[in-house]
Amino acid sequence: MANLCNIDGEILPESEARIPVLDRGFLFGDSIYEVVRTNGGVPFGWAEHWARLGESAKGLRMSLDLDERTVARRVATTVERAAHGDSYVRIVVTRGVGSAPNIDLSYATGRPCWLVMVRPLPDLSGKTTRVAVVGRLRNDRRALDPATKSGNYLNNILALAEAKDMGATDCVMLNVAGNVAEASTSNVFALLDDVWHTPPLDAGILAGVTRGMLLDFLPRCGERVVERNFEAAQLRAAKEVFLSSSLRDIAPVTHVDGVAKNGGSPGPRTASLLERWRTHATDLLRRRAPAWHELTDPV
Repeated sequence: MANLCNIDGEILPESEARIPVLDRGFLFGDSIYEVVRTNGGVPFGWAEHWARLGESAKGLRMSLDLDERTVARRVATTVERAAHGDSYVRIVVTRGVGSAPNIDLSYATGRPCWLVMVRPLPDLSGKTTRVAVVGRLRNDRRALDPATKSGNYLNNILALAEAKDMGATDCVMLNVAGNVAEASTSNVFALLDDVWHTPPLDAGILAGVTRGMLLDFLPRCGERVVERNFEAAQLRAAKEVFLSSSLRDIAPVTHVDGVAKNGGSPGPRTASLLERWRTHATDLLRRRAPAWHELTDPV
């Protein structure tokens, strides 16, 4: 077993993988990415992640030069070679090597660089977290739209560092209107007046794959859910709070700004949802596995 990187079709140990110094992803964060987890070699939510990668490319005016089948086969081959069992897979596409260290797109003369990183899957599903509402605001949609999953993550890096300085394990960022946006790498759900609230996309958030699935899943569990703006004070007063992401699934929030919720334990509604979500996700992966194998099997 090894941590592997597939760079433009060549598989290397992570420790030996290299990119050129003029790669625009390295120089300017001029890149897009997706993170998926695999079970039995099959990525969860592959169709949604692939579609979002395409939307992110459009958001950065980047042309993707590989089709889905080619990328899927690179993922499958690298996962198989790494032999981790369940894997963490990070797909990064940079705009490629430029002719000079200049931000002007006219200097972006190279073809995109495709990187697939494969590591053992970290055990984050359902892990509890303590959040702090930080002073650093989420990027405004009119500046760098958070809906574009780009490699420029300084906003999130600094917000997370601020939260950790406050004794939390993750941050919650507000937008310029003072409404809750998202955590460092996760979406936010809060139980207010017996209804789950999650910020709408126009609040300036990433359209999380798990978030999108939960909007469909929660009503099936008899839970009401709305996409609606809410403020930090409402988050602090919420009966239960959880974060959602591809790696975390549903992560119960036990503290907000240092104040315990449900005695510092996962809320009962959240704990029940997590168990039901895991069953649902396993079934969904099983039903989608044939499509993945059809996509990656040799023609």
